[in-house]
Amino acid sequence: MSTKHLTYLDSLRGMAALTVVFAHYTQFFYSGQFVHAGRLAVCLFFILSGFVLSRRFLGVEGKKWALIAAVIKRPFRLLGVVWFTVILGLLVNSFTKDIPISQYGKTWTQFVIDFFVSPFSTGAIYNGVLWTIHWELWGSMLVFAALLFCNTFPKYLRLLIFSVILILNIHNFYGAFMIGVIIADIHRNFFWSKLVKYRNILSGLMIFICIATYIMYSSQSLDAKATVYINDGLRMVGAIEIFILVMLNTSFIRYALEWQPVNFLGNISYSFYAIHALIIITIAETIDTVLKRYLQYDTAFCCTILITLPMIIFIAWLMDKYIDKPSIRVADWIAKRAISIIMPKVAMRGLKIKEFFRRSVIPAASIAPELPLADNQIKNFVPAELPSENRVLNHR
Repeated sequence: MSTKHLTYLDSLRGMAALTVVFAHYTQFFYSGQFVHAGRLAVCLFFILSGFVLSRRFLGVEGKKWALIAAVIKRPFRLLGVVWFTVILGLLVNSFTKDIPISQYGKTWTQFVIDFFVSPFSTGAIYNGVLWTIHWELWGSMLVFAALLFCNTFPKYLRLLIFSVILILNIHNFYGAFMIGVIIADIHRNFFWSKLVKYRNILSGLMIFICIATYIMYSSQSLDAKATVYINDGLRMVGAIEIFILVMLNTSFIRYALEWQPVNFLGNISYSFYAIHALIIITIAETIDTVLKRYLQYDTAFCCTILITLPMIIFIAWLMDKYIDKPSIRVADWIAKRAISIIMPKVAMRGLKIKEFFRRSVIPAASIAPELPLADNQIKNFVPAELPSENRVLNHR
């Protein structure tokens, strides 16, 4: 796949992040009138992550160590922004909202333990939007685990296994990651080029199905649980359709997503997403309160967005430059160091097994024909391939 292709996927993530931001603006000032679009954008985040994390591994042999490096790297890659916004959220709530640490049900000792031991699980206590990062981390691990298990299987068997994992996670967000993996496998190893020939027909059909499904279920009287399942399902279907429409590469969508401001937003999307809520509940709320003294409610709301949205983008750019990018470099370094330590030890163990069977009656080749490295490879070992960071991996 080309770099340009990755560019518009990155931009798509930025547009999803912008959708979440607008959803939270309306949720905070209008009691959630745009919240469904925000949840759809979250589903799109996770589908994008499943696609991007798996796309270069699918069906390619010799990627085991690169996958292991990706597993090691992923938590550290996400951690910098999480730590920063957790601390900022605690400070914001303490000094602007007069919320002491005890109101979270925590002591300072518990906060420190959570901060270092379980930041992905407890971060949402201090910055609500971080609930998605917990899903992002473990959804990524599910993707890598599935790839480690069956990446080199025959493609139809591999697709079947991915589909089973999807069915087992159909009612949670892990299913969105597997949808992304399945689309990536079809795109790379199956019949995607044939689908592109009929993209206009497929696009119209998907839009019709989505509208018809929404009308059908919105006209029925459903209990609360059924309503939740239907709404979640519709949001997931909508996210799948948007992603497939982009992947089918209509010229208008490509042109829009390759526009430089949109691509810039995609590049900072992780920081943009992570910081926006803290700005909304502090600076935006204060500005809106002042403006409502002189303007009508709707006018004050629009002015608040015009003033604070550029602030959020600017702060996100600073975070991306001074927190997120350094976190990526640290994650790369940790992964390389870990692989350089682990890989030779595994190779040496394999050589010892080979030597044992060589001295035994049974030929070694018949018992352990495939070994990680030869002696000269261990001596001159340099990790051959580690995952290179791509901006599309931002999430987040």
